[in-house]
Amino acid sequence: MKVLAIGGSGSMGRACVRAALTFDFVSEIVVAGIDKELAARFVESLNDSRARASYLDVNDTQHLREEIRKVDVVLNTAGPFFRFGVPILSAAIEEAKHYCDICDDWQPTAQMLELSERAKANNVTAIIGLGASPGIANLLCVKAATALDDVETIVSAWKLSGAVNADDGFNDNRSHAHETDKAPVDAAAVHLIHCLAEDIQVLHDGKMVTSRALQHTQLDLASLAKVDVWSLGHPEAITLVRRFPELKNCYNGMLGIGSQVESLRQIADAVAAKQLSIEVAAQLLMTKEDSSGKNNAEGQAKQKQSKDTDIPDMFAYAAGYKEEQFATSAAFLKRYPSGGMATITGIPLALFLPLLQQGHLTEQGVFAPEEVIDPEVFFELFDAFCGAKGCGLTVLTSDNTC
Repeated sequence: MKVLAIGGSGSMGRACVRAALTFDFVSEIVVAGIDKELAARFVESLNDSRARASYLDVNDTQHLREEIRKVDVVLNTAGPFFRFGVPILSAAIEEAKHYCDICDDWQPTAQMLELSERAKANNVTAIIGLGASPGIANLLCVKAATALDDVETIVSAWKLSGAVNADDGFNDNRSHAHETDKAPVDAAAVHLIHCLAEDIQVLHDGKMVTSRALQHTQLDLASLAKVDVWSLGHPEAITLVRRFPELKNCYNGMLGIGSQVESLRQIADAVAAKQLSIEVAAQLLMTKEDSSGKNNAEGQAKQKQSKDTDIPDMFAYAAGYKEEQFATSAAFLKRYPSGGMATITGIPLALFLPLLQQGHLTEQGVFAPEEVIDPEVFFELFDAFCGAKGCGLTVLTSDNTC
């Protein structure tokens, strides 16, 4: 199997490429991006003859299609996806190549799902949003929802403090000689600002409605704890209803941001009013995180170590009925691969390859993860990257049964 890893030298791309190279059936993986020198140094660090670097500007549609034409599968980590998701998937479909990405924006998710008939006609299997959230979160939602007989509400949530990358040992070694040059804008920060500043879609009382981000709710997580969640624009809210058409309420949110909510709202409102560009706002957010986020994260980590029943870094919540009685359930992982957000996002993307190779994905079209991936199969594959004890998948119901 020949693989094109678009954005493969970025932090999440690197985690994806490393995971992909653990599979013997991968005969070649092309690490492609606009910075070929960076890609080449990453490939050299891999010390694996199956990997090679290639220059690719995804805005050059002809070149993009030429590169896609040479491989069997496209893995895409090039964000932000509200800019690059639709055109890259479209190119893969036109070249009749299987495709997977980590798209975490709801608008392009809706647009990409509309390409399903074209993908089916070209015998393409495409999964969008197979990362952490969306991705792992969606499959946890399936586990939580199917623990009930009937489900009405699904919520997925994650800690903003956990959305950081650990040092993976690769030094990009770029020159910082001009100290006055503006630091590169982090795509994840741009994504977060976009999610907070734009109107979002959530499922409420059985209807898709427009809402502002950072709406507060409190959930009772089975036997764990009561948790505060603040909403944001994410694909889970619009895709899970495709898997569970009986749903009445669905949204995605962040945890542990009580002290930051007003600051986030101010930045988001300034972008919405066009007083700040998304890029400037992202820089401002990164500056705030640099000045205070590390200390907050360290404090939260120490607190977490002292509490056995602390709130998971990411979870799925479902509410509905079990044996004709109202019930709730929660699904979460106890362990993740080391490496922070990069590995938790990049490894699931790489798992598209064995899912495809082993025949677990037989339908053609464009899908969200929960529509075509069996959570049991996925988490069994994911276990191999989580250490000897595996990921520790846990499902609790409100009567404390597992």
